This record gives sequence, structure tokens and C-alpha cells, in this order.
Amino acid sequence: PGPASRRLARHPALGDELAVLPFPGLDRLLAEALAQEPDFGLWATRQLLRNPFQRWAVARGWARFLAAAPDPLGSLYRALPDPLLQEFPSEPLDEEDRRRLLPVLALWLGELAAVFVDPTGGYSLSERLAWAAVRPLRGRPHPRIAPLARFLLHLVQKEERVLEQGPDPDLLEEAVRAVRALPHGEEVALSLELPARFGQAAQMEDARGRMQAMASLWQEVDRMEALEKRPLRPQILEGLRGLGDVSREIARFLQATSPADQAAALNRATGMLAELETFVEAIPLPERVLLLWAVRRGQEAVAEAAGRLGSRMLREMDPAARRALVGERYRATFWPRPLEPFPCPYQAGPPVEGSLFVGREDLLNRILEIWNKQTDRPNPDSIILYGHRRMGKTSILRNLTKIVPAGSLPVYINLQGQAAYAEGAHHLFQNLAQEIAWAAQDRGLAIPDPAPEDYRDRNSAALAFRRLLRQVVRELPEGGILVLALDEFEVVDVLVRDPEKPFGRELYDFLREISLQPGVALVLAGLHTLDEMSWDYQAAFFGSYVNLPVSYLPPEAAERLITRPTPDFPLNYHPEVVSRIVQETHGQPLLIQRICMELVHHLNRELFDLDKDREARVLPEDLEAVLTDDFVRQETRYFEGIWNDQIQGRRAEEAILGALAAGPMTKQELARATGLSSDALQEALKYLRTRDLVAQDPSGRWDLLVPLMRRWLRLHPELGGKHGGVR
Repeated sequence: PGPASRRLARHPALGDELAVLPFPGLDRLLAEALAQEPDFGLWATRQLLRNPFQRWAVARGWARFLAAAPDPLGSLYRALPDPLLQEFPSEPLDEEDRRRLLPVLALWLGELAAVFVDPTGGYSLSERLAWAAVRPLRGRPHPRIAPLARFLLHLVQKEERVLEQGPDPDLLEEAVRAVRALPHGEEVALSLELPARFGQAAQMEDARGRMQAMASLWQEVDRMEALEKRPLRPQILEGLRGLGDVSREIARFLQATSPADQAAALNRATGMLAELETFVEAIPLPERVLLLWAVRRGQEAVAEAAGRLGSRMLREMDPAARRALVGERYRATFWPRPLEPFPCPYQAGPPVEGSLFVGREDLLNRILEIWNKQTDRPNPDSIILYGHRRMGKTSILRNLTKIVPAGSLPVYINLQGQAAYAEGAHHLFQNLAQEIAWAAQDRGLAIPDPAPEDYRDRNSAALAFRRLLRQVVRELPEGGILVLALDEFEVVDVLVRDPEKPFGRELYDFLREISLQPGVALVLAGLHTLDEMSWDYQAAFFGSYVNLPVSYLPPEAAERLITRPTPDFPLNYHPEVVSRIVQETHGQPLLIQRICMELVHHLNRELFDLDKDREARVLPEDLEAVLTDDFVRQETRYFEGIWNDQIQGRRAEEAILGALAAGPMTKQELARATGLSSDALQEALKYLRTRDLVAQDPSGRWDLLVPLMRRWLRLHPELGGKHGGVR
């Protein structure tokens, strides 16, 4: 009884390598183990492949597993590079055995393809008899994986022949046709076709036609890159990017009219192919042989073309001509270094606009939906955007231009800045009026600056401000509205409640009156929902506002911000780096941009200042070098903003965050760690949860949403630690 892995681990088929008779249900048990614990299932696969009388269970079990898998190609390629498959079924006795024996990988591919494989590398009668004896037990292989497995087995078994003559075209065609309908199938199909096409082009008899065929490959590589956001085999894609870069250089050679330009392009292609060969040789997948064949055929073709031009042309080039040869940035990342430092488009301070504004389409669509539903009213409901500081509320306000109706005038106003030096409500209205007038004038509307005499007291200021709003709305084209995007909206509540400030409660009613002006829409942004403000503030807006939370970016948007902050961003990230940044930040946009900024600076420094010979993309070791305790300790803008605005002085919440800095906890463990009563703990957790600081996992444990905050709390024990949380 128990999980499939436990039952399979004790199975006599794994315990007895000499077992001959078949064990009923062994294939189902292996399929279950592969689905539940892939690593153990692969280990069990290797053990079974060592016994020729039990290999039938591998064929049948993997066929069952792949038939039920939602992504059979993903399951196949997760197993392919595993070192277990590179072992030999029996220990080689000498170097001759190492050259002759086939690895477990060949046996596994043979079982997937329903093809006999002799692990001795020759003709073994005992292996052939064992295969024939248990062949009826194997069942039918996966109809779409089997052709691919046959082709990969061909690459493994016939490596030397493939490197000399190229792959079997019939096996290649069958594999490509079979996998195309599967998830990731188009990626796999193209990644098999493109190097074969490049190698075949490099072997054409006609020299001009050969170079033209090779020069067209980069367009196909670009098409393949657009297929998958997460490629199944990133190293294969990198190799194809390299072929694409070489193809671009060959295209430049064909387009050039100067012999010097042609020679320089071929010289670059020669160096790139040499680097590409080194990179491809390290790929732990059977397709390595196919790419290596294409690269070597390409080297021969380029060398022949370069020989015709001769090195004399390069020596005759003047420096200006050499500088003019620098083309666009190469796409692949394994060259020793790019042509110039990578640009850094990330921003960790000011609001972002343009292509850097990603992942907030849902909020913009929600705002547009609210406005569209109220077309029969003179003005839409006010909208409240609330969330942590540095979560992107200001950026949303700045990007309202993307969704406002045609002819509308959005005006961004920071209430905190406008109220800082205001001596009363009349001065605040005058400041707001000036911002609106400037925005209208920039649009070309005939709106004069506000006259100081119109804002000498509260009554005259209120009248003048209403008059200004009506005037602006009248100047707008039909269908256009005036959108007042008011940032830091809770400042109004603070001003009114401060006895030392000359602001009365009528400020609430005036804001409500503004929101009811025909053709005027309010979008407010702040730390709190309107429900958390004072009753007077709530009453002013009751029934005419919609609260919209501004929280963390979803994983897809966070990945897009990391990898594609601009449409032409040339830097590539290792997939592990992207996953870890998303995990550590939980999609917090400021933290993502800060980390990515440091990564770009770190990479440029190593490539250009320290002149290191390294891969020109962001690797996991780069993230480790950047994401240090010093970085987390100094990155205080986000975490200190949360603490000062929403936590400081709330003893229960401070204690809970301090306790969670040690790790996830159940409610009972939190009660013991903080000493809080059940009711106090419940209220504090509710408060922290509504502010997107903590969450409860399916097992019932509470934890911080942003893992980096745990490190920050541990590095600042004077905060949560004073209540007994951080140790």
C-alpha cells in the first residue's frame, strides 16, 4: 500500500536484475510513479532498462504515462538531459567498451520508438532473443512520440554518420510531421527542420545559391521565437539563435557591394561559427549532433566563400569603414561579449509610461468598463485606486490617456504636493485650477490662467473653480470628458482632521460636488479605500465611488516586465533567474525594476569593465551576486513605506510580521509566538491580509506574500523583533 514510488521501490523487478518472468501491473505502477514523482520514475526506468526481460514495462509504462500527460513533449524533454540516462547499462571494462557500448538513453529511446537496440553496440544473440521473447508485452507506443524517438535514437546511434552525411531525411520528416499537433510541437518541429535546412543549404553545389539559402534562415528563427513564451529547450533555441545570427552576417555579405564589406561579414561569420560550435558541443540533448552537423557544414561554406575574397581586403580597410560595419546587436547570448553595453530601460523611481507600463491592462479595462456602463449619465462614478506605496498607482494615473474617450483631457494632480504650501482651501483650489489650466493650454484650449483675485477666499475660490471646470468641458470636443487624476487623495482627510490646518469639513462636500459636475470624472489614488477614511469623507462620496485595489503584478506580467521592458530589449535572462525574481518579489513592480537595474549594471561591468570571458546573458550566479543582504538592507523605499504607513504603532501587526520573518506558521503557532489572544490575532491577520502583506496557504499556514520582506525584517530586528518575532 501507499504511493506508487514506495510500492515500486520495493518491487522485485527492481530488486532482482536477473528476473526473467514478467510482473503483471509493473507498467501501470511505473506510469503512476512517473506522474507522481518524475525523478524516482526516471530512476526506476533506468533500473528496469538494465534487465532485457523487464524493458517491456518501460515501453508500456511510458506509453501509458505520455498518453495521459497534458504535455508529452515537456515530459520527454524533462527526462532527456538527465545524467541517469547517460550511464551504461553495464559497467564498461576498458576504453574500447566505452566507445562500443550504448548508454541507457539509447535503450530508453528504443523502447519509446518500439525499435530493438543492442546495448553492446554489435549483434548480441541473447539481447535479440530477450527482445523477441517479451515483444508481445510491449503494446503500442505513443503514436506521436514514437517517430520523434526514432529520429533521436538515430542521432544517438549514428552520430558519426550524421556528422559526416547529415540526418536521415525520412526519419526527420516523420518526426516533424508527428509532433506538430502536440503542445510545443511547432517549436520542436522547427528546431529539427531549421538546422537540417541550414546544413543542406551549406552543401549545395552552386556557391551563390548556397549562400542565399543560408542567408534566409534568420527569418525562420525569428518566427520560431514568437511561438512560445517559455521554450521547451532553451539551449536548442540558443543554438538556433546563433545560426540565425550567422545567417544575418551571410545576408550582410550578400547585400554588400564593397569587397572589404563582404570580407568583414564573412570574417565575423567565421568567428561566430567557431564560438557556436563550442556552445553546441556542450548541449546535453541528442539534437546536439544535428546542430553540430549544421555548424560544421556552415563553417566549410563560409570558409570557402572567405577564401575567394581573401584576407587582403580586410587589411586594406580604413578604420572608418570598419566602424561602419558594426551591425545590429546579435540575438544569441553565448558570444564572448556583445558589441556595446546593454541598455537599462528599468526605472525604480519615477512613474513609468510607455512600454515599461505592463500588467495593468485589467485595471485600465475595469476603469473603462465603469465609464462605459454610465453613458446615460452626465458623469461617471468616482474611482478609488488603493494599495501600497510604490505599487504603481501613480503610473496608472499617468497612463489613463490610453483609455479615456476620444477628445478627453486627463489632468494628473498630486494632492500632497499641491496642499503642502496651501494656506487654506482657497489656495488649494487655486493650485488645482492652475494645473488644469496648464493641461488645457498644452492641448491648445483657450483657457486662461486662474486670476488670484478670484481665489481670495473659500467662497469665491469654489465659485471660480466650478466656473473653470464648466469652461474646460465646453471647450472639449463632443464626447470628451475632463478626467481629474488626483494622487495621494487621503491628504484631504489628513488636512481636515488636523486642528492646526485651516481646512474645514466643507472641503469634503466640495469634492463631492466636483465629482458630480457634468463631463467631469474623478480617479483618486491613495493608500486606503474610501471605507477606511473618516465618516465625513465617506458620506461625501457614498454611492458614487468604486474601490479598485492595485496589487502585485500577475506572474505573466511580471515575466514580461523582466524580459521585455521595451519591445527591442536585447538582453536575455536565464529562465531560473526570471522565475526566482517573480517568486522573491511576488510581482511587486518596484522591486522587480530595482533588481533588474542592478542585474544590467552588474552584467555590463563584468563584460566591459572587468573584461570577463563569460556568457552575455543574466545567469543565476548574477542574481546571487546582486541579491545580497546589503541590497535588501538598502532597498528601504518599499518596505519602509509599508511599515511606516500601515504597520508602525500597531503592536499586534508588528508582532505577527516579526514572527513570520522566521518562516510560515499556523494560527496556533502565531498565537504562541506573539502572545496575542485569538480575537486580537484574527483582527490583525485580517488587517494584514486586506493590505496584501500575508496570505494563508492550502495547508493553513500563514506567510508573508513577498519573500524578500522576510529577509528585510531579519536584517532590521529593531522592527518586528522588539515584539518577540525575529530571532
